[in-house]
Amino acid sequence: MTEARAESTLSIRWGDEGPQEDWLVARQAISEAAVKRYAAGLSALIGLFIVMHWARVGAAKSSWTRIPALKPFVLLSRMVRRVFIRGMFGFTSVGHAALVLAYVALNIGFQVYGVDLSSAHNWAPRFGWMAASNFVFVVFLSLKNTPLAFLTAYSYERLNCLHQIAGYTAFLQAFLHGTIYLVFFTRSGKTELLHEEIVLAAYPLMAALILTVLAAMILRRFNYESFYIIHVVLFIVIVVCLGLHRPHIDPERILICTLIMASLWVSDRLIRTGRLVYNSVNNTATVYPLPNGGTRVVFKKSLHRARPGKHCYVWIPQIRAFETHPFTIASTNPLELVINTYSGFTKDLHNFANAKPGATLKASLEGPYGTNPDPMDYDKVVLVAGGSGATFTFGIAADMLGRMNEESKQRIDFIWSVRKHGASSRDMYNLSWFTQHLNHIRSHDHAPKVALKVHLTSMSGPSSVDGASTSGAGNESDRSRDSPLSSPPKTACEHTDTGVRPSSPPKATPPASLLPTDREKYAGMSDSEQSSSAAASVRDLPLVYGRPDTEALIREAVRSVPKDQRILIAACGPTSLIEVVRNTTASCIRADGPAVELHCEQFGW
Repeated sequence: MTEARAESTLSIRWGDEGPQEDWLVARQAISEAAVKRYAAGLSALIGLFIVMHWARVGAAKSSWTRIPALKPFVLLSRMVRRVFIRGMFGFTSVGHAALVLAYVALNIGFQVYGVDLSSAHNWAPRFGWMAASNFVFVVFLSLKNTPLAFLTAYSYERLNCLHQIAGYTAFLQAFLHGTIYLVFFTRSGKTELLHEEIVLAAYPLMAALILTVLAAMILRRFNYESFYIIHVVLFIVIVVCLGLHRPHIDPERILICTLIMASLWVSDRLIRTGRLVYNSVNNTATVYPLPNGGTRVVFKKSLHRARPGKHCYVWIPQIRAFETHPFTIASTNPLELVINTYSGFTKDLHNFANAKPGATLKASLEGPYGTNPDPMDYDKVVLVAGGSGATFTFGIAADMLGRMNEESKQRIDFIWSVRKHGASSRDMYNLSWFTQHLNHIRSHDHAPKVALKVHLTSMSGPSSVDGASTSGAGNESDRSRDSPLSSPPKTACEHTDTGVRPSSPPKATPPASLLPTDREKYAGMSDSEQSSSAAASVRDLPLVYGRPDTEALIREAVRSVPKDQRILIAACGPTSLIEVVRNTTASCIRADGPAVELHCEQFGW
């Protein structure tokens, strides 16, 4: 496109719906084609994950992997996964990095597709088109009720990292779109065009985008509740301003993207609100304080399709009337949460439980969310947790024990590391929070099928039978999905290689929860009294002093499984622990070994 043609755009009002020059019509047609092809590229990428997921589900449900003709495909799949599930600096895994690279490549490719490079001005409209299409993708990735949870086994919290990357990409494209136009019209002496109504709408749009990025980069780390509120308000401002910036469906088409964005977001909100109202009928929550900042919440009604290890959103209007917060489900009959205390909602909830232990509050639940693999589809399950990450692994273990029968051949390795630095260490009292769950596992009819290893790290004591390797100890500040929206959200995009979707299980025996006397045991105690009582409650547990050699334990577990069987390794904990579990699991995937699956829940997003 020549500079003269670029200059001719100055005589065309952006809001006009009358005849346009042929070259301008052609440029828009190319931009529309580029965006459509970009959408097709994203769809193909998603389709690849769908095909891979269901192919693996089919292979797990049948004996395909034993067919000689399919052996090369099985070998290729394992070799690819051996590389892709490894951790990578700056990313969740190598596979995550490859996916981000593919997304960036698509954006670069269609950013330059068909663009006349003779003038920098010609980049501006394409940046605008790409930004609008990415805005739609950002909203799609944010949906709580995403179809990808069923189609690919990636639920919304595992897509959040991609949501953030797509958001930053859309912001960069929108910023370049506006900046190039601003420079071009200023240098051309046509600054009056910067006062057009549709341009005026772009100013608050850009301001909202900048504030959104700043909030995501700074405020999100310090006060998630405030960030979330600001994020939602700014999103509404962005949608309205984008609609005013391009207010016509014909000929601009951008309004179509705006309407899709709004429709997706409103539909998701209506679904969530409807479920919240439905589940509030005759539902209550009973709260009990736990020592050193813990809170146990037991609900009168459970959730349909709730499973231990998944998470749900909790609404308790007496604590926070206009907020819902996500927490991991510890058990389902009754539905029970074990919540760590930080700030905001969890702090208010714990203070209320301390003041009124055993009090019953009006409450509701929304969910469940999460796409955990069904542990009953595996011959052996290795559960690895650090600190309060045990909320996830105890739920999985209790669910498995409740669904086992005399013929069940599954085996469970339960590895939990709890840090202890001094008398006031919070993690030590995470142990007391789960005393009843530990005792439930030890006393269950299927207890011989569970190898229970509880490690107290950073604490002197008898030599550990499993060694004192530094690998994977829960040494970092623990924040699992039992941390609320007042802290960074709970789960990173750590879902890799999940197995089949959960089937309908037989009715599980209720996992242990605190007995009525235990529930009110800490009521009215001072912090020191609670600490002493908590310490006494864990003395009879089978504790191992020193850090677990997580790598060695995982390797030994995989070696113990015949090559025609399947093993699931599920972990929840800090980054250091997840890194060890991820890399060790990757190295255990062999062509002549058992089928190895990995599922990780990591503190923070």
